[in-house]
Amino acid sequence: MKIIRSFTGAQGTGKTTAALQTAQQEKLYNPGKSVHVLADLEAFCPFHINQTGSEKTQAWIFSNQIRTEMESIHRFDITVTDRTIVDVIAYTRALGFHSLAEGMLKYAEHHCQYYSSIHFKQIQFNQHCHPDGIRDIDLEFRQQVENTMLEIYDLLDRHGMLPGGIYRV
Repeated sequence: MKIIRSFTGAQGTGKTTAALQTAQQEKLYNPGKSVHVLADLEAFCPFHINQTGSEKTQAWIFSNQIRTEMESIHRFDITVTDRTIVDVIAYTRALGFHSLAEGMLKYAEHHCQYYSSIHFKQIQFNQHCHPDGIRDIDLEFRQQVENTMLEIYDLLDRHGMLPGGIYRV
């Protein structure tokens, strides 16, 4: 069975580190399975990201996340990601692009079936934010994104759209 184990949360919560560690564990426990990691895909976006992002930015990140996840689950047995498409939707809402975010949410209702587990890394318990030229370190913005993510996940969960559930870590 093809699965996506995902980490989710605002920037600087240790999602990428957790995804890399999880992929390593998956390979050790499942030596006969192919394991792939998707991490930091937004860093390849040709447009400004974070608080200076545009609707083009968010559409690019959203479509690229979906494309790479779909490619990965068709090539590998286990995929581990450092974000879900819900992360992108939350950033899109936080940037004020509400109609774009609503369109993305409609697709997310279908796409979330591919996530076998989602591990939500909250800012309060996972403070790994360091200025690295990619991640946004503004705590107020990061908290706004986290709150939006929680709202979206709660909505999706209430509607039975998260088959693997969500775990707060």
